[in-house]
Amino acid sequence: MARILLGLEEAPCHNYEKGNPVKLKLDLHTHVWEAFNFAPPSVAIAEKVVAQIKSMGIDGIGITDHHNKEWGMEFRELVEKHFPGQVHILPGWEIEIRPEANPFAEYQVAELFLPGGGGVFRTYCHPGYYSPEILIEPDIHAIEIDNYIHNWHIRKDQVAEIASEHDLMLMEVSDAHNLGNIGLRYTEVELDDLYARAVPQA
Repeated sequence: MARILLGLEEAPCHNYEKGNPVKLKLDLHTHVWEAFNFAPPSVAIAEKVVAQIKSMGIDGIGITDHHNKEWGMEFRELVEKHFPGQVHILPGWEIEIRPEANPFAEYQVAELFLPGGGGVFRTYCHPGYYSPEILIEPDIHAIEIDNYIHNWHIRKDQVAEIASEHDLMLMEVSDAHNLGNIGLRYTEVELDDLYARAVPQA
């Protein structure tokens, strides 16, 4: 029997494993926990998020709430159980990093914990905030060149040059802190590219 929730119908199961060369439209920087006032994961929240992802014509999201990776992991399990195969949910969190070379050049990183033990994929978030200095340390795999709420300070030419110099993927993200902003920006990526760059989870 097809599942009908907010007009959602079951779709063919997405393949989270390596070896899937299909390009996906993913918004890999969102704050879903915050968007729902820090409520625990629930079917009601999942229903709304899945509907928003589909309404924006994207394939999935990364959940990167500040300093809380457990919420995204629980949410992914809930979505997989109640909305199997409908969208990609990559759990993660956003954390602050203070480089040893210059602690005043603090920056934020979105860490995504790839399903199936695929390791950790790390993106330098909204470059230029907090510090205008951009230091690329080891195990940074991507950098945001378009962030819907932070574009006012991102120097795109500089970011593109840094990405080329350090072989970083360029990311376009919503940085959504409310439901309606999820999917306003997205990046077309192959899951294999994320897995290939990821480092083992500590």
